[in-house]
This record gives sequence, structure tokens and C-alpha cells, in this order.
Amino acid sequence: MTRVLFINPNTRHLGTILTFYPPLGVLYISSVLREKGYDVKMVDADIDDIGPAEIRRIVSEYAPFVVGITMNALQSRSAFETADLIREEDDKIRIVVGGPHPSALRGDILRRCRSIDAVVYGEGEVTFLELVRAFEEGRSLNGIEGVCFRHGEEIVVNEPREPINDLDSLPRPALDLVAPIRRYPGPYPVGARPTMYVMASRGCPFRCTFCSNPVWGRRVRFRSADSVLSEVEWLREKFKVREVFFQDDTFNLNRDWFESICEGIIERGLNEKIVFKAPFRADEKLLDSEMLRLARRAGFWMIFYGVESGNQDILNSLKKNLTLEEIERAFKLTKRAGIKTYASFMIGNLGETRATVQDTIEFVKRIDPDYYGFAIATPYPGSEFYALAERQGYLEPGFEEYDLSKYVLKTERFAPGEVEELVDHAHASLEGHRRSRIYRLRRLLRGSDRRVQEDDYFPALRAPDDELLAREVVMGENDWDVLGPGWYAMENWPPKVRWTGKRATAYLKKKDENQLCMRVVTACDNLKFKLYTNNKVDAFVLRSDDWRTLRVPLREVEGNPLKVEIEVDETWIPDEMIKNGDRRELGVAVERIWLE
Repeated sequence: MTRVLFINPNTRHLGTILTFYPPLGVLYISSVLREKGYDVKMVDADIDDIGPAEIRRIVSEYAPFVVGITMNALQSRSAFETADLIREEDDKIRIVVGGPHPSALRGDILRRCRSIDAVVYGEGEVTFLELVRAFEEGRSLNGIEGVCFRHGEEIVVNEPREPINDLDSLPRPALDLVAPIRRYPGPYPVGARPTMYVMASRGCPFRCTFCSNPVWGRRVRFRSADSVLSEVEWLREKFKVREVFFQDDTFNLNRDWFESICEGIIERGLNEKIVFKAPFRADEKLLDSEMLRLARRAGFWMIFYGVESGNQDILNSLKKNLTLEEIERAFKLTKRAGIKTYASFMIGNLGETRATVQDTIEFVKRIDPDYYGFAIATPYPGSEFYALAERQGYLEPGFEEYDLSKYVLKTERFAPGEVEELVDHAHASLEGHRRSRIYRLRRLLRGSDRRVQEDDYFPALRAPDDELLAREVVMGENDWDVLGPGWYAMENWPPKVRWTGKRATAYLKKKDENQLCMRVVTACDNLKFKLYTNNKVDAFVLRSDDWRTLRVPLREVEGNPLKVEIEVDETWIPDEMIKNGDRRELGVAVERIWLE
């Protein structure tokens, strides 16, 4: 049986993990290949932080006939390095790349890296299958649509493949290849874990200058509502998913289709088991109160809006085809419907000035999203932004050192490091605004005085399934779905901790261990602390700012899960001590709970 290995490259050299969800594109291709009898393996080197030595070992042991590497612009360096080391390991392996970056650059990828044999551009399900069959049969790649390849020293770019019209015909993605999916954190903010995304449509009709959209194209194709709903049910039943992100370009583009999905969610009772979020356009003709109320009933807890700028001239230059008034209206309607909002912005677009950045800051204050983010404007290959930057000499030809934390353009408008400083300034301005007494009073009067980042925690309201339990709970690593009520958002000091309120609950899996351990600290002096293990209690007195590892024997405690309950006799409010706007009532900070 022919073996095919897919690799999601490791990007830890950029200082952060870029993988939030499983790479769905290659998992769709994997399902197509498996239906045709191929042996498929998936290695997510990014989520598992796999280095070159381990990649070599996997390639040597699995001995694939073809290796497929997925890549976006930020993964390009790592993808090329991965291709080179595989080529060094075995020069007979066929190495193929695909994804947004190769789809935009096509033959340039082959000129950049001689270890790569072929590029799949556009949708890959049918193309990759035909490519593997051609490799197996020793045939030329001529005529395979959606492929570019090297023929001697010549780079051949075949005709593009027509987009797949019947998306329902595709099998479900092979998520079992990357299980357990709960190790994927999902993009902030997450309403519940495990979280997973669904592509209910492909394509976007809009022409924003910063978007390349080289894979799905501009013609929008929709899956049937039944296909989408069946996949959601499958995710819940097979993978215990508790949040679904519809990661379409514009989920509210087709009203009838959107309503069919929402009504189906309600009819099947999925809104009682799963929470949902999705990206919407703010256009007045696409969004109204009735639509948002239906979304709320269907379990949508958050809507993502790509706002980009608070300056109308910048929005016009980006070809957003939106007005600031439409955006402001969308946020008001979404809040009235009881749905949280996320507003994303970019700083450093062509035409940007310090004044337009300040306009954006003031606009964020006006629309007051629950969540927001400022990104550095980056010209990705295939976008109008990229072509314009290259034409005006702001970007070096063949540039590939992409980094989310750095401004890659060299313009006369901004000095080196200035855009990065403006992003920091925007964040600091908004955080300072949200800590102000006036802002907190307004939110209190609206009944929404809470810290936004508390939503990274979604309490387990009942004992979790056995497969989710472990003998230890490490905050920020494996604490999803095993913490009951009473915890606050994760904090990075270091160490990573979560504060409790007056009471909190956690669950562990007990085998032969006879001792429960917990590392804690508090800001209250002589705090009385009780620890219950399946209703058996041990008491301690904690001193402020004194890290302690507490140990209690598990006397006659049997069965799973082991329920651990924490109780303190008093709490403290940071704002009363250091005037930072933090009104949480805190008990103890916990780094880790474990059995030994």
C-alpha cells in the first residue's frame, strides 16, 4: 500500500505557536486518499514542537512514497528546511507542497527550494490524488490541473483546476490522524474546549487589498445545511467538541442558508451542547437584529468582525466597501442581541499615519468590543497589498522573512520599529481606558462589569469523561474540561497560574497514588484554606506571597474521577490594594495539582 506522509511545519523559531486548529486542508486530502486505499500519516510538527531529528526518524521509519507539506507565508522558512532534510534522508521521496503560500507563488516556490518536486495550487483534494497516481505510474505531470513542477531546469505551470462545485461530495476531514484534538487550543477567545472549526463554505466575493484568497477563490460555494449540521453532530459525538468556529470568510453572506443552519442547530438541540462563533460582515444590507437574535438562540456566543481601521480613508484604500457608521451599527446590534464581539484591526497599511492610528484607537473606544486585537499590516503574496508594496519598492523581491511581530515594509512614512511601537501604544491606550473609573462605572451600569479575559475558562459543570482525566492538572497546559466552577482566566507570571474565587473544583484520574499535591500562593495573610477530596477535608493556614506545596493523604478515597474542592475563608480584590481596575474576588493562585 502506497504511503503518504503530511507535515505541518514547526514555526517555534518565530517565538510563538501559530497552529491553533488542526490543518484541515491536508486532512480533507487525507480522507480522499484513504477512500482510494492509500496509507496516510499526519505529523503536526508545530503543535507537538517536533524538531529535525524527530522528522528524520519518522520519515525513516514510515518510509513514505510521497510527503506533502502544507505552508502559509509564516511557515515558508520551516517548510523549505523540512523539504531539504527529507531530501537528505531519502532522495527518492516525492516532496509536494500546497497551501496559501504556494498557491500564490506557484513556480517561484520551486525556484526557491530545489528539494521540492511539485506544487499543488488551489483546492487540493482532486489534484493531490491525481498527482500521487501519476507518481505511482511514472507518468509525466503534464496536464494535471492545479500543479506546477520542474521538468529538467524548466518550471512548468499547468492550467488551474476548476473549484469543486459540490462540496457535500467531499468526505469528512480525517481528524483521527491528529487526535486528540483537545490539544489544539483554538484562537483566542475560546468559549469552550475542545474547540474545532468547520468550513461551511469556500470563497469570498469581496476584494479587500490585504487578502490574497489564493486557495478558495472569489466564487462562493456553499455546503448544504444538512451536511454542515451532520458534521457538527459528528464533532460532538466522536470528538466531544464543545465549541464550533465557522471559519468561513463571511458566514452571514447568504441569509437563507445562514437561517437554515441556525434553525437546524436549534431543531437538533445542538445549541444545548455546543457554543458557536463565526466571522460576519458588518454591511447594513447583510446584518440586522432579527438575524442576530436567531444566532443568539442557536448558541452563537461571539461574532468576529474584521474592522481593520477606524479611519474612513484607510478603509476606502483597503477596499473594505464599508463605512464607519455601518461598523458602529453592527456592534450596537450585536450587543443588543446578547452576543459578544471581537474587533480586529491592522496598523501600518499604506497611507497610515500616527493620526489615523489615533483615529482607530478612538473608534475602538466608541464601539467598545468585548475583545479586540491589533495586528501589524503584512503584505502576503497574491494580495493587491503585496503587489503594490513590491511595485513601490517597499518590499524586497522574493521576500520571505515573515514575522507577525515585525513590520516588513520599508517606507518613508515609518522609521524601523515605529509600527511595532504604534501597535504597543494602541494596546496600552485601550487597556488604560478600560481600567479607568469612568469606563468601569459605565460597564457596571450596563451590567457588564467583568474582565474580558475570564472567558478563556469554561467550567465543567459535571464530572468529565474518563478520557479527559489525567493524574495531574497543569494550568495553561491540560486544564481544559477538568476544572469545575470557581476559576479565573489563566495568567502568565511565570509560572502559569489560575486564581480561584472563594470556592473552586477540579477533577483528576486516580490509579495507585495515595497522595494529593497542590502548589499554591495567596495575597491574604493567615488565609484559612480547606481542601476536600471526595468530601474528606484537610485544613491549612497560608501566609501571603509564600509559595507552598500542599500534600494530603488520600485516605480511603476510591473511584474516578477524584473530585478536588478548594475553599478559602476570605478573598481579596486587587483594585483595593493597587488600584488597577481588577475587581475580581481572589482566593489562591494554583500552578499545578497532581497525584503521587
